[in-house]
Amino acid sequence: MIIFLVIALATGTAHANGLPFFPNTNVPDYTAKLAVRDTLDGTDYWRVVQHHNGWTHVEETQGNETHIWYGHFFQNILLSTGKKDGEEIKRFSIRQVEPSYDYLGIKQVKETNDVETVGGEECRWLQIVRHDPPSPIWMTCLTSDGIEVATKVLFSKGKLMSEARLTEIKRGPVPEAEVLPPRQLFDASTWLKPLRTYPDHPPSAVDFEAKLVTRASDNPSIDKTSEVRLLRHYPWWFRRRDGKDGSIRIEVWNELENQGIVYSSSMRERRIVGGRSSLDPKRPFSKFSSQTGMENLGEQGQFLGENCTWYNLTPKMAGSTHKQCITSDGIPLKDEQWYGRSAAESFDTVAFTRRPVDIDEMQPPREYLDPSAWGYALQ
Repeated sequence: MIIFLVIALATGTAHANGLPFFPNTNVPDYTAKLAVRDTLDGTDYWRVVQHHNGWTHVEETQGNETHIWYGHFFQNILLSTGKKDGEEIKRFSIRQVEPSYDYLGIKQVKETNDVETVGGEECRWLQIVRHDPPSPIWMTCLTSDGIEVATKVLFSKGKLMSEARLTEIKRGPVPEAEVLPPRQLFDASTWLKPLRTYPDHPPSAVDFEAKLVTRASDNPSIDKTSEVRLLRHYPWWFRRRDGKDGSIRIEVWNELENQGIVYSSSMRERRIVGGRSSLDPKRPFSKFSSQTGMENLGEQGQFLGENCTWYNLTPKMAGSTHKQCITSDGIPLKDEQWYGRSAAESFDTVAFTRRPVDIDEMQPPREYLDPSAWGYALQ
């Protein structure tokens, strides 16, 4: 039998299983505590798992930081977040993916004859196959009622990478509220509330609305019929890209902070990513924008009766270039993205209006952030 698993994007190879493995939908409610050892960085920490009616809540505490997952193994839904002691949650992501496109999705489960007693529970080891060899080897040890009480990840040649082993377990009812995420994670204002008071916009950052369309390209992988709606209200940006294949990508971000929210959907997956923190002085550009600088290329253009100057928005970035021809008050009239010498995706602005833009216009549609649309029955 082939079983599929969705994973947290924030986890690495050693921790591909943000959620426990489940062999079937009949696993009982339980709460378990496991000791985790990671040989890659030499750390030891705790994992606490709560399961109720298919929904699972996992927390791993490492020092003063806690990594948190909420999800449903068989619905391929996983929400990932985290926090530090005394701080509010500053990031989250949620993803539902079509299993065959999940990079670390489970391709096959192999039974073994290895039986062990872990934390007073007898379990049988299974091998989880995610890739063709050579690749890491994922193992899980399940009790007769399907509870994961031990895991280990081995390098392709068999050396231990990480392991987790049960120390405590309690079978019995788990309140539904314990396995569901906080509702505020799905509230756009959680991520878009200003971190501080911002100065009036400079002359190079006028409010505007623009419509962009994809420029024809020889690259057959580019959707030549997608459209973009772009809004700016300094220091905020709103960008919605609609593809004729039904794909949607909505980005709202603050150019002065590492703050924003992104929603994307396609036939293969849906995803939300949110974050709210100040820019790191060592990394003075936002994770929510591809822009890493603004290098004047010394080239001029004129489109739609407006003069513009070409800038490289990703200077010193190896292998890719993002260029725009921007008016003196900050409106992009051309947008070109290149990977190496190949055009990736380029847009022409076909209409724009300089006008006041209200921040309420720069919100993702509520239905995309509705917890019930992701299977979470939150009050």
